[in-house]
Amino acid sequence: MLALFNRNRPLLITALIVFAVLAVTAFRYEPRVFASMILSGLTLGALYFMISSGLSLIFGLMDVLNFAHGLLFMFGAYIGYTMYDNPRMLLNTIPFVFALSGSALVVSLFANTFWSRVKISERAVVYGLSVVAVALTIYALWDFNILALAANSSTSTGGAVMTEQAQEAASPFTIRLGLLIASGAVTGLIIGRGRSLIQSRNQWLNRVIGIALVAAAFLIIPFRSAGEKFFLELPSNWRFVLALIAGAAAGAGVGAMIEWGLIRPLYARPIYQVLVTLGLVYVGTELIRGVWGSAGYYMDVPDFFNTRGKNCPSPNLIAFLQDNCASIDVLGRPFPSYRIFIIGLGVAMFVGVALLLRYTRLGMIIRAGVQDGEMVQALGINVRQVFTMVFALGAGLSALGGVAAAPFIGVNLGIGQEFLLQAFISVVIGGMGSFTGATIGALLVGLARAFGDQWVVSGIQLPWMAEAIKFSPAVARASTVLIMAVVLLLRPAGLFGKKD
Repeated sequence: MLALFNRNRPLLITALIVFAVLAVTAFRYEPRVFASMILSGLTLGALYFMISSGLSLIFGLMDVLNFAHGLLFMFGAYIGYTMYDNPRMLLNTIPFVFALSGSALVVSLFANTFWSRVKISERAVVYGLSVVAVALTIYALWDFNILALAANSSTSTGGAVMTEQAQEAASPFTIRLGLLIASGAVTGLIIGRGRSLIQSRNQWLNRVIGIALVAAAFLIIPFRSAGEKFFLELPSNWRFVLALIAGAAAGAGVGAMIEWGLIRPLYARPIYQVLVTLGLVYVGTELIRGVWGSAGYYMDVPDFFNTRGKNCPSPNLIAFLQDNCASIDVLGRPFPSYRIFIIGLGVAMFVGVALLLRYTRLGMIIRAGVQDGEMVQALGINVRQVFTMVFALGAGLSALGGVAAAPFIGVNLGIGQEFLLQAFISVVIGGMGSFTGATIGALLVGLARAFGDQWVVSGIQLPWMAEAIKFSPAVARASTVLIMAVVLLLRPAGLFGKKD
């Protein structure tokens, strides 16, 4: 019994403290108010978990503090909003990505033949090819009016721009694709130098994938307007599902590129990693500002969570599945059903990642890599590929959280850093590198923020005082930092962290 207590002491102590706080709060407030506070805290905790889980996985396996994780959360929100409300922007930019990546993939498989015939300094050739690839990309995208594609509503800067005027004609668009194919081919020579990117048994598959991507880039051109109409006529529920998929996939792809191109060369230089990811925050924010503008966007809640009528709010969850009301009755007080969805999505992500880590070969490799990466490498496992996959997984989780948060908090340039700060606090409280700790930390931070907001509004009534003590709204924001400070004083490694 004593051994069980010592093994689970952090969890038991945390549970005891949380239970005490909940008991005191339940005594102070009405049941319906207390229930709303709990659900609000769980909603925020689920969003914080979506970022902190990826942070924890990346740090646990790779010892990389990714300060750009909030940027990926924000990027996912923008991509999700674009897929949901403005598909013309994706239909006019995805062909560029397909052309560049498809040609790079195909040419990289034949790069060794090119480099075997190079008789001069390979480094000089790499520098020269890099200049050519960058020049071709800049020339291909020069004067491309992406802001017009983003201006699809009256709230956009300068007003809405009709699709016919916003998107480029087929002929100049095709020329841009040709230039990007050339740029991708040059890039493929660079990244394929000295080795094949893919094992030989997969080369034929990757040739097919590369050629298919290039073909798809050209096939989309005549169907851009029809594709926009098709997507916008889909039910909002389906558009929301597509937005979740698109946001998560885009975040995972960008995360993989960040790890491969920027983090991988700096594994032996942790300070440089911090500087690079901090720089990415500023560069990425300005890129998003340049593409979508400074104005924020509002993403509508899908119809499945937005029905209003005489039968609303839904009396319970079972009734909600039939009437899809915008709110659910919780002890006599309506609570938004979409927030229940966010909680459910957080639980589903936790279960999915936990099953992945515990019961799959990739999870076994990740857990082994956290314990002893050199031994995993010695067993013949390509740890670099695992690193890229873990970084992509963490980035995809964060971007998925951004899409889920968009109808709740809106889409703007400030959401990334706001949520990243809370996610870092969650990870520090739970223990760096601990997935369970990140989960518990996110829940504690979410509940603390929700309780703090309520205490600021209503104040704290002490038995011997006639009036309640009122606090500044800054106290609610500082409550999470206070919890972190207390945890670090009592347990410097975090609740579930391990001392080196």
